[in-house]
Amino acid sequence: MQPKPSDLPISAFILAGGLGLRLREVVSDRPKPMADIGQTPFLHLLIELLSGKGIREFVLLTGFMGEVVEEYFHAQRFPGVSIRFSKEPNPLGTGGAVKFAERFAAETTLLVNGDTFFDADVEALYRFHRKNNADVTLSLYEVEDVSRYGSVQVDSAGKVTGFTEKNRVGGIGLVNAGCSLLSADFIRQLPEGAYSMEERIFPELVRIGTLYGLVQSKPFFDIGTPESYEEFRSFYGSCNLKSR
Repeated sequence: MQPKPSDLPISAFILAGGLGLRLREVVSDRPKPMADIGQTPFLHLLIELLSGKGIREFVLLTGFMGEVVEEYFHAQRFPGVSIRFSKEPNPLGTGGAVKFAERFAAETTLLVNGDTFFDADVEALYRFHRKNNADVTLSLYEVEDVSRYGSVQVDSAGKVTGFTEKNRVGGIGLVNAGCSLLSADFIRQLPEGAYSMEERIFPELVRIGTLYGLVQSKPFFDIGTPESYEEFRSFYGSCNLKSR
């Protein structure tokens, strides 16, 4: 019998410290993850979505205008949910921000981009992660044009074999959907400092064979540009995310 999502030993780290330069013309008075969708911040919607999948422990990795995030969530109530904050003292990149928040990590930590909506099957991702004894397991999504994101290559077992940088090659392919599982041992071994986990750490995981990816056909949106932000606003207006 498989465990229910609420029984999974997972906490969620949400990356919410970026500058959001591409979206600045639309959202200039707050961090990008706090961009309004209707009358609700995008980050609020992410927490609602993930808590509905059984995740109860959240850590918001903040930086730029982090006080806006903290002030908002201190005033909110999410029954049965704990929300804590890890504010980086200076821009640390994905790897540095995760390492800085290490004290909050669970046995397995779900790392989520604060500007990406992906309705992941977290339980399936967790089972796949454990089955492969992976250091990191990425949620992957197929898009028609990978040039904006960069692509991920996997073998038949789901082991990641390589990456292609964005703007290098277009066409159909798999992209990192901004939702991944990290083992506690992996986080413990991360170096301190400012760096991109994707650029500095992932190539080594590919080399030693401990980076995996699971393809999931779920709704995927990146609100990082004015155009994609409007696309998600339209999507949200046409459905009820709380019921997903």
